[in-house]
Amino acid sequence: LKRAALEVSASVVISSCRAGGAEMLREIVSLLVVSTALCSAGAVGDAPTEVQALLAELRAAEAKFELFKQERLWAVQQVQAEDSEVQGALRERIHHLEEVHSQERTHRRLHSSLNEAIAYNTGNHTSNAEAIANLASATDHIWLILCGALVMFMQAGFAMLEAGCCRSKNVQNILMKNLVDVCVGTMCWWAFGWTLAYGIGDGENNDFANDKQAFGTGFTEVTEDGIFTPSTAMLNWFFQWAFCSAAATIVSGGVAERVKFPGYLIFTFVMTTWIYPVVVHWTWGYGWLSGGDDYQINPTGFMDF
Repeated sequence: LKRAALEVSASVVISSCRAGGAEMLREIVSLLVVSTALCSAGAVGDAPTEVQALLAELRAAEAKFELFKQERLWAVQQVQAEDSEVQGALRERIHHLEEVHSQERTHRRLHSSLNEAIAYNTGNHTSNAEAIANLASATDHIWLILCGALVMFMQAGFAMLEAGCCRSKNVQNILMKNLVDVCVGTMCWWAFGWTLAYGIGDGENNDFANDKQAFGTGFTEVTEDGIFTPSTAMLNWFFQWAFCSAAATIVSGGVAERVKFPGYLIFTFVMTTWIYPVVVHWTWGYGWLSGGDDYQINPTGFMDF
């Protein structure tokens, strides 16, 4: 009866050993209990063949358990290594994002307005195009105002030159002429000169002279809401006015001490109202001397400096 019970227990343990996996440790403990009972019953060498087979399977289960422990240990080490790699990659990514964020904050402090208009709107092509157009327009305005101011300072240079080349008794007359031709030239250029040279407005450009935007008309635009906004005509008017005044002042040096003040005043009026505007329109204003297919009378065009 004892041997039959042992055989039944051994068969149960062997069948449970075949289940494998998580119950392996419990099965090995059961086999150890059975082995201890068999050893207490008698010598192992005198045990029947079934008991010896059971002991052999016990040893195989122990070896399998050792292999199972090694495999699980290797798997745990692999998981730990992968986890370390993932953590290292995440730390590097966090460090990179912190550096990028720090650079962006510094860039925003240095170039806040330009960043808002360009850098942070890269995904919106329409916004970028508007920002670039506004930047280009602002740059053009600054450049033309600067150049116009430099040309205007030529008035002071001509005044010093002419005052140093004439007799001391005529210095006041020369300085007055330089001052008056600027004042009179400004009014004449605003009233008629710009109209003849560049006064296109919404019409077509004429071959000889234009006839739009007299007395500053059309320099501002009115929206549907009744808001007045300046146009680029005001900027171009200022730039061309500086050249018109300089052209009138150049003559004052040629007639220094030779022309009375009223005669020079009349000349300044004619120069800034008719002579300079008409010649400018023929050339820089795309008139009949500018050439091209539109003006067959002179397709080659004039040669500028």
